Amino acid sequence: MSKLQVGFARLDMTPPLGAYMDGYYFDRWVEGVKDPLYINAMAVREGDKAVVAMTLDVMAIFDKPSDMLRYAAAEAAGLDPNAILLCGTHTHTSVAVGREKSDEQYLAWLKRRVADAAVMALNDCTDVEQMLAYEGDCPGVTFIRRFKMRGGYYQTWGERKDPDMIDWAEQVDDSMRIIRILRANAEEIVLVNFQGHPDCVSGSMVSADYPGFLRDRVEAGRPNSKCIYFNGAEGDLVMEDWRFCSVPAEKYVAARVAGHTLADFVLAHMDEAKAMDMTGGVTFGREEVSCRTKWDPKLLPEAERIIDIHENGDELNEIGPDWVATPIVADAYRIRDLSETKDEYVDIHASAVSFGGVVLIGSSGEPFCDLGRQIRSNSPYPMTFTCCMTNGYGDYYPTDVAYDQGGYEPGCTRFIRGCGSKLVEGSGKLLNRMHDAK
Repeated sequence: MSKLQVGFARLDMTPPLGAYMDGYYFDRWVEGVKDPLYINAMAVREGDKAVVAMTLDVMAIFDKPSDMLRYAAAEAAGLDPNAILLCGTHTHTSVAVGREKSDEQYLAWLKRRVADAAVMALNDCTDVEQMLAYEGDCPGVTFIRRFKMRGGYYQTWGERKDPDMIDWAEQVDDSMRIIRILRANAEEIVLVNFQGHPDCVSGSMVSADYPGFLRDRVEAGRPNSKCIYFNGAEGDLVMEDWRFCSVPAEKYVAARVAGHTLADFVLAHMDEAKAMDMTGGVTFGREEVSCRTKWDPKLLPEAERIIDIHENGDELNEIGPDWVATPIVADAYRIRDLSETKDEYVDIHASAVSFGGVVLIGSSGEPFCDLGRQIRSNSPYPMTFTCCMTNGYGDYYPTDVAYDQGGYEPGCTRFIRGCGSKLVEGSGKLLNRMHDAK
């Protein structure tokens, strides 16, 4: 029987000054570097089967460049492209790969870095002596950013002391999953899966946000280890301190506090992890999910009017304050984009790799946290990591109830009600198919 082997590689992927950033509704270009960005790659091999899962400190990688990166890594490593999992951490102080203003030279360089990381991780593959798993709740770090307000309406974002804020719109997911991979005569690899928006820092200085602080602190607290962070279903979540800080220095501190709090939880519970049965084999797969978009030619004139106010008019007085205007403006841009492409249906996808009873399954966008809960609950695997921004970027995937409530994410997404339910269904099909075929 072949021995399960795991390898690790880390390469710098910090963009150059002047590279286009994304994540907000205004242009930003890189002006400096607070801390470097990294590709963290893990390769898993058992006999003639192998997969590579990577996390990249990016805001997003859109579908076409993601496919280009995956195919480059697969060719270099001699693997099926679907055996490559590219997961973005979604830090908002990085680039979005694939935007019209993206730096083509940086993309070409990143293509080589991703391919190199895959090869280096495979070359580092070493026999696994033991895998251990832990799952528990780490409260007080991530919060629902959608609120039920006095009067019965729902609002995305808000102020801490707002007297009209009476409840959260739904239940937060503050669960964390930890996998320890103990290797023969090699560094331990620590996999962490949590969910929260890396939007603490903001500004035009490059930063990995809280995921970078988490990785660094785990590795400092656990000598001879390497940590990889997989961001989970975070579409409706926000890190607590984000709402209370107003200046860049405070926001950077908030990111550090969040990352260190999560890392301290990992360090406190690592030794409680229980041994896993490692006989699950190595598998991978992908499931396409067709979703109906908002495309409707009759909506275009009003969308253009809203966009004109946003870009040239008095948005505050003509549309409303930020929390009112942002969902409306976002919806208008999506309608205009769809009027150009005329996409009535768009495929989103779930991608997954599994090994030794662990499965990493990601969607090409930002699912709401309850969707992540549902996917894990329906999974046949002993340990399931749910990931965002995986093998492309499609949009927000809200729950059905969120469409009834309204707010930024249902307004911002290209899709009508039902996309989240379809993602859960498609993810379940993929996981069961992979599990049955192992």
